Amino acid sequence: MLDAYLVSGYQNPRINVQSILVRHALIARLLGAEAGGLMEDEIRFAVQLNEVLRTRAADLGVKMGTYRNPVKHAAVRRVDAGIADREGEFTARWRERLDRLETDPVSLIEFACGSANDYRTFAEAGLGPHLDYLGVDLSEKNIANARRRHPEARFEVGDILRLPPDDGAFDYVVASDIFEHLSPEAMERALDEAMRLAREGLILTFFNMADAPDHEVRRRRAYHWNTLSRPRIEDRLDGGGFGTRLVIPVARWLQRVHGYPHSYNRRAWTIVAEREPRIVPAVPHHLEEPSA
Repeated sequence: MLDAYLVSGYQNPRINVQSILVRHALIARLLGAEAGGLMEDEIRFAVQLNEVLRTRAADLGVKMGTYRNPVKHAAVRRVDAGIADREGEFTARWRERLDRLETDPVSLIEFACGSANDYRTFAEAGLGPHLDYLGVDLSEKNIANARRRHPEARFEVGDILRLPPDDGAFDYVVASDIFEHLSPEAMERALDEAMRLAREGLILTFFNMADAPDHEVRRRRAYHWNTLSRPRIEDRLDGGGFGTRLVIPVARWLQRVHGYPHSYNRRAWTIVAEREPRIVPAVPHHLEEPSA
């Protein structure tokens, strides 16, 4: 289930908007602004397929979610069948583009990489050969799954609160949907560790963030399900020297820029934070505030 439950339904990294935004950030680092048109096309494509999932789930009476329960997971997979013949269209298009690219690889560490949940589409989209990649996860089972799927990449069991590489050992740090599961103290420590390791920038996704002055802390047995304060996270990024930022409240951006009101997660945010502007000006995905 670790290998499967985070890669289906709305969490399918081929069509999950936040997974796409992470890939676009890395592609922008390689190609610059010239890839912007294809990036926007892919977001529109993802919106279309997410709407297919939403309406198909309603027709089949399936409650979409991320489930470890095999019966519930199988129901989500029945919904997924409605996009099975189309979901790989853009990973194939990116691979065609990136296979021709000759450039030095970007060094990257991914925190809480899971069972190569996002790396599998990095590879499908042709990003793999252009990344000097290391994925770390606390779960030995996740790392075993990741190594089985992608023996060409590096995956290691590791604690993101204390990692051995030197300061600035990687160009970028990627961390998706992990900080909300940590205590506030551990979250700050993990973010400090990400900033310590990142020579150029951070690519971060959050599943539970709000425009609130403080973090809302909720303990759930062995882990947390917190709502993080966007201003407090940005203040901490400022303090670490990552002042160039792309900040996307995903649901608001999809509705305002792409006219799509049905984002599955109203609290999802993506933040790209850099020491110097490289990715941020090259990515077309900026939230345009309405005129006064």
